[in-house]
Amino acid sequence: MSVKFDPETLERFRAMTPQQICREVTDAVHRAPGVKGSEDFLEALESLVEEGILSWDQIENDTADDES
Repeated sequence: MSVKFDPETLERFRAMTPQQICREVTDAVHRAPGVKGSEDFLEALESLVEEGILSWDQIENDTADDES
């Protein structure tokens, strides 16, 4: 099951840093009912890229920062 973000959440994300957004997305996917696979995280992030809130570069940089 994919995570859908309402318009209020999308607007709140626009005021956050990429790191904050990624943490929020992770929490949202964990709270969503159903199986939480990598596809669920990818779909959530893809929706934010489509909305122009994040870029793939920002997502990749945030994940690389978390690993260091």
